[in-house]
Amino acid sequence: MRICAVMKYPPIQGGVSAHCYRMARALAERGHQVDVVTNADEVEDDYRIWFDDSDFQRLAATFPNGGAVRVIASGQWERARAYIPAANPFATKLAALATEEIRLHGADLVFSAYLEPYGLSAHLAASWTGVPHVVQHAGSDRTRLLDHPELGQAYREVLRRADLVVGDRNLTGLGIPPHRIAPMPKASLPPEFTPDGPAADLTALVARLRESAWVRNTSPLDPAVATIGVYGKLGVVKGSYDLIEALARLRGRGLRFNFLVMAGGTEREKFLTAVDELGLTEVTWTLPFLPPWRVPEVLRACTAVCGLERNFPVEVHRPGLPMELLSCGTCAVLSAEVVRTQPHWPELRSSARVVEDPRDIDGLAKVLAEVIADPAAAVEFGRQSSKQLPVADDDELGAAYAAMFDAVVHGGPAQSADDAVLPLLRRHMPMTMALLNGRAERLLSRVAPVGVQDFATMLAESIDDDVELEYPPDTIREVVRFEQHRLWLAVDADHDAVDPAFPRSAVARRQPDFGQLRPVCSALLRIAEFALDVDALTARGEIVDSEPSVCAFHKRPSLRGRVFRLTPATRELLQLCDGTRTVEEITDIAARAHDAPPTAVPELLRRFALDQVVQLR
Repeated sequence: MRICAVMKYPPIQGGVSAHCYRMARALAERGHQVDVVTNADEVEDDYRIWFDDSDFQRLAATFPNGGAVRVIASGQWERARAYIPAANPFATKLAALATEEIRLHGADLVFSAYLEPYGLSAHLAASWTGVPHVVQHAGSDRTRLLDHPELGQAYREVLRRADLVVGDRNLTGLGIPPHRIAPMPKASLPPEFTPDGPAADLTALVARLRESAWVRNTSPLDPAVATIGVYGKLGVVKGSYDLIEALARLRGRGLRFNFLVMAGGTEREKFLTAVDELGLTEVTWTLPFLPPWRVPEVLRACTAVCGLERNFPVEVHRPGLPMELLSCGTCAVLSAEVVRTQPHWPELRSSARVVEDPRDIDGLAKVLAEVIADPAAAVEFGRQSSKQLPVADDDELGAAYAAMFDAVVHGGPAQSADDAVLPLLRRHMPMTMALLNGRAERLLSRVAPVGVQDFATMLAESIDDDVELEYPPDTIREVVRFEQHRLWLAVDADHDAVDPAFPRSAVARRQPDFGQLRPVCSALLRIAEFALDVDALTARGEIVDSEPSVCAFHKRPSLRGRVFRLTPATRELLQLCDGTRTVEEITDIAARAHDAPPTAVPELLRRFALDQVVQLR
């Protein structure tokens, strides 16, 4: 099979890039030809992996069975590109290059990984050439990018029209039949990730990379003390600043250690400034991002490595860092949030040093102090933990993708889009389905094909006083109505509508001060009143009589919406956000009606704007 793969690829840093590299090689090792079309050579320095000549040679490969990986990189003709306003047209370049490759070599299928720009480019190339398209999303594009008011519509169209979507099964709410969604293949790692491989000489590595702008401390590391490591992108939600604050406290108590940072991103200069301010400069060594195949040697050279994400904004994020650490036999210091993202997280708690919340600096410092006080015990703990981790190999990874691609190329049995109705109802209307005790299934078998939201309405209308139910019909109707709203959050039934989430406007880009902006509520916001304890319904699944409650249902284009209970004051505030009043006018009204502090309303409106509940125009 010949595959045109439009995707992230080294020297781009990150888990998606590393996964794509392993997938391409795994397919080639099975005899397939993979043409990688990528903009990796154009990655910005903040996210560029440091390569030497031997690393570049690993990007392409050929195998005795005829399998091969070729790399076609954009960015060779930059001087010939000029237009206003200036931008780098990644999507156009990759679509053009992929189309040429498909036509030159007769690709059977085009694959893309990450929606921007790869999914969009591959969709165009597939449309122009008539080959099937398999699109795979990650966590941040599935949520953050899909929710973007000016981008999301394009990604939804790509997902709906793909022959196969690899990723989240909740995307059936976009109208994608279940048989056109495949789960991500089981996580895998190449053979370099083992506790028995060589460990890097960190002092020699720092000396070798001393010309890199990211390397500042070139003195030797102290071999007699523990080395605490961190790698990946830096940031507040990564726990980066919590970590250095805890290390600074330990150094202040007289503890000695090395701190190795193999990381980057847009915050690296800010992070280094914080390292200096906390007095950690002399014990901190920094490295650029290294190729995925060099990472295990660095991990094995560390006493412990930290992964401390907290309040991470990507809801479907599942970092590969714990698996990489444990596979190398490195003592893993992980936040409880990271542990809970893993497929076998209850068992993982005993295989890592777990920090409940990295923002508890004393708690984090206590765990790190144990590692620093007894490095030998930490190293042995890591080696023992590696024995508990089941990891797929690259052969399994290649087999999983080859099976998916083969099914797309050779076709499969047609299925009805209505096959998604019952799974969506069971997922998003669980109490309704339980209370009606089989009625939904019987009703669906008797009606013509119907959309899931229309069927939910039909289900609600079928409840009457003559049916014997556990609760009064009026109570059942309230439960059904509440869950209908929750179903609405997860189903894009109105994708053909032309109305955007917010009205388009010709507001000048030079906005007045904040108080003069005019908030307008999203069209994807519904407010409803219920005669039930909604908190009990959402948190405990209990039907409890109570005073009426009011809820806001905020739908997101990614279909990962949320429900929040409204106070009377907040409900009135949202009703005032109709685009006719300024922030100052709304603040004055709230102050007169509810004696609200002068800063409370503007702060709440800022939060609503960040969450796309309102737009400030």
